[in-house]
Amino acid sequence: MPKGKPLTEAELCSRRREIAHASIDLFLTAGFPETSMRAIAEAAGMGKSSLYDYFATKDDILLFMLDEFTLALAESAEAIARRDAPPDARIRQIMEVQLSYLQANNQLFWLLSAEAQRLRPESQQRIHQRRYAFQDLVASLIEAGIAEGRFRPVQPLNAARLLTNSLMTVLYTTRPAGSPEAMLGEAVDIFLRGIAPEGAQG
Repeated sequence: MPKGKPLTEAELCSRRREIAHASIDLFLTAGFPETSMRAIAEAAGMGKSSLYDYFATKDDILLFMLDEFTLALAESAEAIARRDAPPDARIRQIMEVQLSYLQANNQLFWLLSAEAQRLRPESQQRIHQRRYAFQDLVASLIEAGIAEGRFRPVQPLNAARLLTNSLMTVLYTTRPAGSPEAMLGEAVDIFLRGIAPEGAQG
């Protein structure tokens, strides 16, 4: 830990956040594998030995960024999930929040996507667990909608994967059919109601 007067947990987190933010530009411009801990220390305005007091490896810096992003998203999504509203309304709100977070953290998302396969297996598993937790939350709302008769019986987790993955086509398509918000709204409509006309028989 940093020498001298011990830092509070809040102070440690704040300093780690500063280091992580200083690292993002380096990772994006030079590449994650090519960025050295020395370069990160220089960008953060500290010595290399001091950097190791906060992060042991570059993996740890990337995972700290992931934790910061996913914790904020998870807290917002869980708050929505607890609201007294129909499951379909809560699903739509959660998807809108996720879109907003991905738009605000676009560079970090691309960095994590590009470098995930290069991380240590245990680090990759940690990323997977964050994604699984979000999918499980959406799946629980789909399951609640099925129990209430609002949705037809489907496999909730499979449906949650399909819905959450639709954000990638909304955000990163090379052929946009409107704003990301409008495309997400229609994607959720299609997911919840399908594309068959009212009263059509399968």
